[in-house]
Amino acid sequence: MKKLKQLPQQQSMRRSSSLVTVQPQIELIHSEKNASLTQSTFFKTFTEMPQMAAFTHQVSRIPSPKERLQVQLQHNKKQRETIINQSRERQENAMSEAMSLTQKTKFRNYQKLKRRDQSPKKAMELKPQQKVFQLPKLDAPIEQIIDTPTQLTFYFESQRLTRDIRTFKPSFTEQAAFTLFSDQLYLYGGIGGDGVRNQMLKYDIKFQIWQVVQGNGDHPKQGRAGLSVVQYKNKFLYFGGCGQFNPKLKLRECTNSIYEYTVSTMTWEKVHPQGDYIEPRRQHRACLIGSKWMLIYGGINSNEEVLSDTAVFNMEKQVWRLFKVKSPPVSCHAIVNISSQGKFQETIPTDIMPLDNIYSFGGKDIDGNSVNHVRKLTYCSSNNTPLSWDIVETVGKGPYPMHNHTIEYLRKVQGIAVIGGLRDFIVNGTLESDEYFIFYPSFNLWQQVIAEGLKIPRCAHSTVLLSSKIAVFGGIGSERYLEPDVGFIETDQQQVLSRITKDRIMQDNTPTIEEPSKQEYSLRKKRSIFYEESDVSDGYKPFKITLRKTTQLRRSYLPNPQRKQVLIRYDIMIGFVKKVIHDNLHILQNFDKYLERKLI
Repeated sequence: MKKLKQLPQQQSMRRSSSLVTVQPQIELIHSEKNASLTQSTFFKTFTEMPQMAAFTHQVSRIPSPKERLQVQLQHNKKQRETIINQSRERQENAMSEAMSLTQKTKFRNYQKLKRRDQSPKKAMELKPQQKVFQLPKLDAPIEQIIDTPTQLTFYFESQRLTRDIRTFKPSFTEQAAFTLFSDQLYLYGGIGGDGVRNQMLKYDIKFQIWQVVQGNGDHPKQGRAGLSVVQYKNKFLYFGGCGQFNPKLKLRECTNSIYEYTVSTMTWEKVHPQGDYIEPRRQHRACLIGSKWMLIYGGINSNEEVLSDTAVFNMEKQVWRLFKVKSPPVSCHAIVNISSQGKFQETIPTDIMPLDNIYSFGGKDIDGNSVNHVRKLTYCSSNNTPLSWDIVETVGKGPYPMHNHTIEYLRKVQGIAVIGGLRDFIVNGTLESDEYFIFYPSFNLWQQVIAEGLKIPRCAHSTVLLSSKIAVFGGIGSERYLEPDVGFIETDQQQVLSRITKDRIMQDNTPTIEEPSKQEYSLRKKRSIFYEESDVSDGYKPFKITLRKTTQLRRSYLPNPQRKQVLIRYDIMIGFVKKVIHDNLHILQNFDKYLERKLI
């Protein structure tokens, strides 16, 4: 019973204590009215945080929910009023500051203008080299001038290999088939001082090594020169060309056969096509259309007649189709496909030939004269068949009429680069060209490229595009066969600029060869005691490509060139010496006894 009496007393005591605690909290709320408006209610300081925690603790101890809600609502109302008052006060302060700043700036500008008007004006004096800017008188509209491409510069360098026993180097070659697979260049056929070649060579770009590829299967027996090649997946397709000169018929027989070389298995296979008959030819040109078509255009037959036909070979079905395309006869020209050939085209099965943009430049006409026309292949809109090779009207200074040149399409600048070529008249002392030109199909504009590095006139050479570089091999220049070295033409402008700056730094740092100092002269004299003369002189000679001059006359490489003195093949000579040593090895081992027998 005593416990039951104590319970109501305890409850009454708790109620009285809660009411007592509410009063100071209400007083705290009233005190917030007088708080300064500059004090932010969003962020609480370390002193305000315990006060807020104490207030929430006191409110939670109020037993009546109604009274607790009233206290919380009153507290929230006070916070809302303080926030509104603070935002209004800040806005008014910002507006007043902005108005004062604008008035100050206006007053300053007014004072500056007033001082300038009152100050005496000075006469403007121009420097002798300074001119007042005026708009130039433009012959063409500004939009056309802005769209014209910038001036390009190409840099050529050669990777020269010395002939020795350890390294293999090909012989002098022209009119060969040159193509790229992975990071290796493949060279087949061609013609040189020893006739038409029947050898597949491989050049490793990374290690700069030539190798002879021993292929298996049915390969061309007499070799080929003046042939064409296209790449289909991991295969090379070689078409046409000519073999050795036939002395009985007194002509160089051409062929229309197709040979397929598989790179992965190193096997040759002769293709037996179907469809229309294609006349045997050489000095024609071929390019890839889409993913499975090969187009050939022009050439010379066995009777030395210039051809004008255009044919397409389906490499998947191995079928020829000859089109009646309107075109003049042409040979020794160059063609290129500038359309984008993506990987997705191989996955789309279709028998319709795509409308690729194919351009042709230069060559020899039916009379044997060189031309410099740019032609574009046009198609029929209904069935996508080729109709004619139309002449493109160009703007700007283009190259002279030429033949036996090469062209490559540079996708980064969207232009067709023309490399080398043989002219009908002498320019700068040679018939061969050492200049570079680029043709922009989007503007129909010619532009001459600035040539840096080595400048070697050449024609009848072979080129392959490697991203921003163009690999060049062989050819004829300055009435001689060029050295069989692989050269690279750099077309990336940043790389070209870095190469030019390096060359200028090297030229500034290297001493002049014409006037050596006394110290260098004494050093050469001392070195000549221990080294050969060739070793000493090579260190001071500038880097140049030495060209071996032949005794044949101009354009005598077709038919077979007749030479007064045959150049020595080092590999044959080394093999002959090894054979002689092997046959007479017993005599060399017992040479003393052999001499005694001779004396007796």
